[in-house]
Amino acid sequence: MPVCDGCGARVDEEHIRRRIERLELATRFRPIHISVLLIDAAPPARHEDFFYTLPGDARSAAAQPYFNELAKLSGGTLGSLAQAEPLLAEFQRRGFFLTSAVECAIDDPEDLNTAIRRLAPTVLRRVQTSYKPKYVVLISDPTSALIEPFRRGGWTDRLILDQDAPFKPASVGERLAAAVSRLG
Repeated sequence: MPVCDGCGARVDEEHIRRRIERLELATRFRPIHISVLLIDAAPPARHEDFFYTLPGDARSAAAQPYFNELAKLSGGTLGSLAQAEPLLAEFQRRGFFLTSAVECAIDDPEDLNTAIRRLAPTVLRRVQTSYKPKYVVLISDPTSALIEPFRRGGWTDRLILDQDAPFKPASVGERLAAAVSRLG
């Protein structure tokens, strides 16, 4: 079995295929110049719940509020599934891009925390060499393991946190919109 570049686990071909699909979907809405890079812990297990998935199948009840919170950064709210693509396009136009510290879904919280700590140097290198954003935002408690590596990597002044901690997914939209508006 091959080892996945996104999570470091030994996986089957289906796992690799799903990771590549997520990367392709996200790339469609990646800004040329990223102003604010949002880093969450890992993508959801359900393909339909991935932030950059366009409607076909509806997002789950648990994933829809997350999408709605991030949609607030694009200046809108999701009234219908048909509005997802324009909101994602506006999210892109405003220079926002969402990625994950671990590029594959990991359900077990301890495995996720371990993977993030192990991948922290890789995440920092990816941010510095590939994404090159003006600012970095961490979302969800597991990404707190990235705070110190980013600070040591020279991102202290460009790391946007919510009271010195990652933003909570349930309130990221309004709280982060307020923080970003103060950046000037």
